[in-house]
Amino acid sequence: MRKSIFDLEIRVDINKELDNLHNILTDSSAFFFKSNYYTLYGLLNREVFPLWKDKGLFVDFTDFLDKIGIDFDEECDEESFLYLIEALINLWPIAIEILDFDRHGDIFSTRVISYMDNYIPKLVEKMNYTIVTKNKKKIITKRDSDVDSIIDIVPDNCVDLLLEYNDIRNNNMKSKMEILKNLDKFIEEDKRTFKSINAETYNSIQTIVNKMGINHPLEEEPFKSFSKEELVSWYDKCFKLMIHLIRQKEINEINKVRKELVSE
Repeated sequence: MRKSIFDLEIRVDINKELDNLHNILTDSSAFFFKSNYYTLYGLLNREVFPLWKDKGLFVDFTDFLDKIGIDFDEECDEESFLYLIEALINLWPIAIEILDFDRHGDIFSTRVISYMDNYIPKLVEKMNYTIVTKNKKKIITKRDSDVDSIIDIVPDNCVDLLLEYNDIRNNNMKSKMEILKNLDKFIEEDKRTFKSINAETYNSIQTIVNKMGINHPLEEEPFKSFSKEELVSWYDKCFKLMIHLIRQKEINEINKVRKELVSE
């Protein structure tokens, strides 16, 4: 059976998407603002970026692109591309506010607006990431159904840790170690319960956090001889184990309520 255009699976090509984005940014008459025509690039650089409270040590949009290593004439890696997309999704609400679409809706490019409003979220999703809001900042994080399954049953500080583990900024050994250390503290606050739920899973977590450099320095073999890549792989396994243990606690409580219900 022939598929419709709505069923087509299109692979994301980072460099093709960067080229598409460059065309959007440089559309010569995208916006009319302060009696001048602006490209999206020009608008962000001159009018929007200075208003961004979270711009950090970036002078303007051009400086931002330079510091994250984006050159539209060169190939781009996924991480740098996601940093660029994340900046755009944080800058765009500021642009909307100053442009006042309701009052001047007939002098803006629907192509550019559609890209920012509709295409970017779909592109992020297609790349298997999601956009979450944290402290009024929009953050791109890896989609993880396991994390989603426990978000509603843990304290807010743990929600932040779970989301941060898959944050594009935390794809490094140091960040993973710090997040796992704090998640382990949450588990250890109710050590007896978690150990009773699944002693094997609990013990695996403790082996990783205590023997593989998270809570204590690497001192024992074979862990001491592990490469950085091997350690990071074990840290990712530990994250999954922690999610499973937390979820199992919730499942056990549901089963308990069900047993009490049918015994009445």
